[in-house]
Amino acid sequence: MLHDITDIMRANPEIVLFLALAIGYFVGKRLKIFGFSLGSTASILLAAIVIGQVGITVPPLVKNIAFALFIFTVGYKVGPQFFGSLKKQGMNYLWLTLAVAITALATTILIGKMAHLDKGTTAGMFAGSMTTSAALGTSGDAIKHLVISTEVKNTLDSNMAVAYAITYIFGTAGTIVLIKIAPTLLKIDLKTEAKNLEEKMGGSSSDDEDSQGEFSWTSRLDMRAYTALNGAIIGKTISQVEALFPARAVIDKIKRGAQVIESTPEIIISREDILLVLGPTANLVNAAELIGPEVDRAVVIDVAGEIMDVCVLNKDFAGKTLGELGKLKLAHGIFLRKATRQGHELPIMPGTVIHKCDILQLVGAKDGVEKAVSFLGYAERPTTVTDLVTVAVGCILGTLLGLIVVPVFGIPVTLGTGGGVLVAGLLCGWLRSMHPTFGQIPGGAQWILGDLGLNLFVACVGASAGPQALSAIKTTGLSVFLGGIVITTLPIVVLLFLGLKILKMNPILLLGAGTGSHNCTASLNAIIEASGSPLAVLGYAAPYAFANVLLTVWGTLIVSMM
Repeated sequence: MLHDITDIMRANPEIVLFLALAIGYFVGKRLKIFGFSLGSTASILLAAIVIGQVGITVPPLVKNIAFALFIFTVGYKVGPQFFGSLKKQGMNYLWLTLAVAITALATTILIGKMAHLDKGTTAGMFAGSMTTSAALGTSGDAIKHLVISTEVKNTLDSNMAVAYAITYIFGTAGTIVLIKIAPTLLKIDLKTEAKNLEEKMGGSSSDDEDSQGEFSWTSRLDMRAYTALNGAIIGKTISQVEALFPARAVIDKIKRGAQVIESTPEIIISREDILLVLGPTANLVNAAELIGPEVDRAVVIDVAGEIMDVCVLNKDFAGKTLGELGKLKLAHGIFLRKATRQGHELPIMPGTVIHKCDILQLVGAKDGVEKAVSFLGYAERPTTVTDLVTVAVGCILGTLLGLIVVPVFGIPVTLGTGGGVLVAGLLCGWLRSMHPTFGQIPGGAQWILGDLGLNLFVACVGASAGPQALSAIKTTGLSVFLGGIVITTLPIVVLLFLGLKILKMNPILLLGAGTGSHNCTASLNAIIEASGSPLAVLGYAAPYAFANVLLTVWGTLIVSMM
C-alpha cells in the first residue's frame, strides 16, 4: 500500500506540490513556536522537504514560471515607491537600507568562507536570515549557470533550501524580538516618542476629528437638511457658520426658493434657506439648535453619497501633507476615511505626507468625490480584470534582460532571470502609476500571483531537495543556524547606530525602517502595538521597496563571490 502511494507521487509530482501547499497554508497560520507563527512560506518549504523524501522530480519549468510570476509581482507592487523614494526626502531611508544590505552581504560572505560552506548553503542562509525568499530564486538561477555537473547543481539547490529553512524561523522571530527589545536596551520610550512625533506632525492618530483639518477621519458620514431660522446665523457666510460647529461639519448645498446653489465659503445665508449639511453623525447632534428645524433632505436635492478609493498620481498633490490638502477648495465636503501605503494604514494627521500611489479612501457627496478624484489621481474602482498582457510581456522582457552578460574587470556580470524580471516588474509598476489606463492588476490578483507564485516555487525547491535534506542538516545544520543568528542581528545593530547617532532619526521611524529593510512585516506590527501608533508605517515603506530590490540581487552576488 505504502509502496503504491509513493509510486503514484513519483509519477504525479503535482500531487506532492499541492499537498505541500495545503499542509503549509494550514499549519503556517496555526502553528506557533514560542508565540511566533511559522508563516506559510516556511511551513510549505518544510512540508515539501518532508514529503519530498519519497524522491520525486519536479519539472524545472514549473519552478521557473512560479518564480517569474512572484518576482514580477514584487517589482510591480514596490515600483512606484522605489522610484518615488529616490528623491531628497527618501535618501535617509536609502542609506539605511544600503547599510543593512551591505552589512548582511559582507557578514554572509565572511561566515560562508570561515565555515567552508558551499555556494548553495551560503545563499540559503542569507535568504532565510533576511527573510528574503526572492533571493532563493536569483541564487538558484545563478547556480543553474555555473559550469559544474548537474549532480553538483542539484546538491547546491538542496543545500540552499535546507539552509533557508533552518535560518528563516530566527530570521522572522529574531527580528521581532530584536526590534522589541532594542528600545528597552537603548532606554527609549516608544509611546512617548510616538506622542512627540504626533505633536510635531500636528495632531493625534486617534479618532479626533478636530485635529484632522479639512480631511477628517470618519466612521460614519451623515447628510441632513435644516431650515435657516436662527437669527444668529442669518447674514453670516457659509465659512462662518461652519466654524460654529463644535467639530467638523460642511454645508454642501443651499436651496433658496426653487434654486439649488452649490456651496462656496463666501455665500451669505438668508432666512429660510435650506442647508444640506455633511458630517459624522456625532458632529450634527446640535445642528438643529444652531441652524433651525431639520427637514427632509430630499426637499433640497436627492444627493447620492459615494465612497471611493483614489490612487494619488497628480505630482502637484504628491508630497503635500494632509493638512495642506485639506485647505484646498476641492476638499470642501470631502471626508477621508482611510489612507494606505503598500497595504498598510497611515496615521491620519495634518502632518502626514502623502506620496505618489498612496491610496486615499474618500467619502462625501458623489459629485464632490468624483471631482476630487479627477484632481488627485486615478479611481481604484472594484474590478476583477487583470491585464495579463502586461504580466506576460513583462516576464518575457525581464527574462531576456536577465540573459544579458556584461564583463566587469573580466568577470561576467548578469542580472539573471530573477533580477531581470524584477526590473521589468519595477518598470511596469512605475509606468502604471504614470499612465493608469494600462497594466491593471487588482489587489486580489496581486496576492494570487505573488503569494501562490512564491509558495509554489518554494514547494518545488523543497520537494527537489527532500532526499538530500537530512544529510545537509547533519553536516552543516548547527553552523548555518548560528551563522543565521549573526546575519539577522548585525544589520539591525548597524541600522540603529547609523539612524540614532549619525542621521539623528526619530526612533519610531527608524524602527519602521528596520522592519522594512529586513522584509519583515510581522515586526512592523510589533512596533505599532508597542508604540500604540501607526507612525512606524511612514518609515517602513521606502526601505521595504529598496530592500526587495537589493536583497534579491544579492542572491546572485553571493553565488558569484563564494
